[in-house]
Amino acid sequence: MATTTLGNKAVGSIIQLKENGKLVSFYVAKHNYENSLNGMGRTLVVRKDCYDTRQWHSSNVNAYASSAIDSWLNGTYKNLLDADIRGVIGTTKIKYTPGNGNNTVGTLRRAIFLLSATELNRSASWFNVEGTALEIASSLQIAYMNGSAVVQWTRSPLTGGTVSAVFLNTGGGVGGDGCTDTCGSRPAFTLRSYLLAPLLLHIKA
Repeated sequence: MATTTLGNKAVGSIIQLKENGKLVSFYVAKHNYENSLNGMGRTLVVRKDCYDTRQWHSSNVNAYASSAIDSWLNGTYKNLLDADIRGVIGTTKIKYTPGNGNNTVGTLRRAIFLLSATELNRSASWFNVEGTALEIASSLQIAYMNGSAVVQWTRSPLTGGTVSAVFLNTGGGVGGDGCTDTCGSRPAFTLRSYLLAPLLLHIKA
């Protein structure tokens, strides 16, 4: 296998990372992700399929930073990743809305996170602009799990209340649902662009 770096992989291509000992497909979603916050050289990867379906927040509060899904992503899910990958994820600054009545867009530092509705190229008057639309958003708008389309959560809260968050439905359309409802979880994180593919990544031909 020819040596290549993650940064040389085309946006939209597939890499495979070990998760719970098995290779799982991830999209290369954006190089230099949020470079005004993180500097240059971080590549966003997004799980091709949802991992499972789960509540956004067990207390039905749309505060992302203290949500059940955020805790799961950065705890249980992160620990499923191969130790070599966990060691190089670090943390990423993302644009987010605190929620629970605070609708001022700010930044949050996380290792693993959900995409925002904006990053999935969806907009509406009832949620904020958080970041910018990804070039491959059209490939991400419909999420699958076990071969079937599923509703997927975003990290975006509805700004008109304190109990709902934004999802994309099985057709890719945008909607809002109570945080205790169950939708697909789709992990995203960044890795250093200079990582050598043969060392950490299994590149799908």
